[in-house]
Amino acid sequence: MKYDDLKNEILELIECHTEGEYWDFKQQWHSNNADLIHDIICMANSLANRDCYIIIGVEDETYNVLGVSSEKRKNQQNVIDMLRQKPSWAGGYIPEVYVKTISIKNKEIDVVIIKQSNNTPFYLLKDYTNEGSSVFKGAIYTRKGDTNIPKTGTADLYDTELLWKRRFGLLYNPSQRAKIYLKDLDSWEMVEGMADKSGRVGNFLFYRPDPDYTVYFIYEDECDDVMSYADDVNDKAVGIQSYYLYAFYNVSYHTDYSGRRNVVLYYKDVPLFTNVIESVDDGRITVVPPEFSVADPCYVQNSFQHLMFEFIFYHLSFGNSDEAKEMFLRVIPVYENYEEYCEFKIYIQNRGFTMSEIFGSKLEGESLKRLKNTFIDKYDGYNIPGSIESAAQDLKKNKNLVINFASLNNVEYKQITEALRKGKMVVDWLKEWRNYRSDNW
Repeated sequence: MKYDDLKNEILELIECHTEGEYWDFKQQWHSNNADLIHDIICMANSLANRDCYIIIGVEDETYNVLGVSSEKRKNQQNVIDMLRQKPSWAGGYIPEVYVKTISIKNKEIDVVIIKQSNNTPFYLLKDYTNEGSSVFKGAIYTRKGDTNIPKTGTADLYDTELLWKRRFGLLYNPSQRAKIYLKDLDSWEMVEGMADKSGRVGNFLFYRPDPDYTVYFIYEDECDDVMSYADDVNDKAVGIQSYYLYAFYNVSYHTDYSGRRNVVLYYKDVPLFTNVIESVDDGRITVVPPEFSVADPCYVQNSFQHLMFEFIFYHLSFGNSDEAKEMFLRVIPVYENYEEYCEFKIYIQNRGFTMSEIFGSKLEGESLKRLKNTFIDKYDGYNIPGSIESAAQDLKKNKNLVINFASLNNVEYKQITEALRKGKMVVDWLKEWRNYRSDNW
């Protein structure tokens, strides 16, 4: 959330002259850590099921803006360290918390933001005591209306059940639950040698806690004369639309390519998501292509495309899969959400980067200067013993290095290099932009 958006929301809450289910006012920072942890847990388990705020520097009876004093004041790192160091959290789940400072009526207000999470209920495995105040193990603290459950109490059965249902995705529709389940990578089981939904014998996965969710791999008709298939990654039929594949060094071992499968996520017999998947390196690496693959290749966190990208790498890729994923993500940006994607796209457009296609975009001004300073190395070690190992070590040592592993005889070698340069430029620019926003909050 941007500074102005947060400030406007906090102003609206102050003007309500009341506290609510997702916001609480404090005149000053808590006198001891146990009280602060208790308030954070209550907000993290709030039945509002959204980001919650502890607003510090506002009197909670008159709602006058007082500002924050230096006594007991904490910054974001102080709060994170406090949550991680001594409390023992059930399941290792710790609330995600940010501390932001805004100015209202020329006075500084600290806002503790507790992010919405599906890992509820948050609770402790051991009692936590600080300066005579205790948060008790096993207690499910939550917030009812404008009131926190006291430290000596616990949530009632109904509210506790709702919090567990949220963790297991039972409060959501099938598509929303599917996204939660895809993140639970270790709870999927592979079934081998069974016929899939197309009748072809192969492999599929099912989600053990809820077997109505399955992931199948559907083969296209390899005898279709209309379709143009490629057997080699350097075949023109692959083309520069799959430029990111050439950033992975193991294609020099095995240059085979297969784009003949689709991955399909089912809820019962309803397909919730389907997409082509590409395999290289003799089938060792399988990747879900990025969103907007022609116009503006990227992934957006928590989208089906990105979740399945991570899922497929975990369950289908072998050998050098971690290195492959890292190489891909050096040239494909991953946005936190669609809001960030749109905001960053406008930002770079205003600086001369008009993204019509990754390989056909128009650059001028700052973006053109950045592209000229973006370097992509080439690989000319095909059939030379030891060359790939040397390149692999260079890539591991230099996190900014990108090598084009396409064959020098590839008819689209120059276009692939250009697409890799633009992809790397966008990835690097996105990191810089995020750092700038964070430093200039």
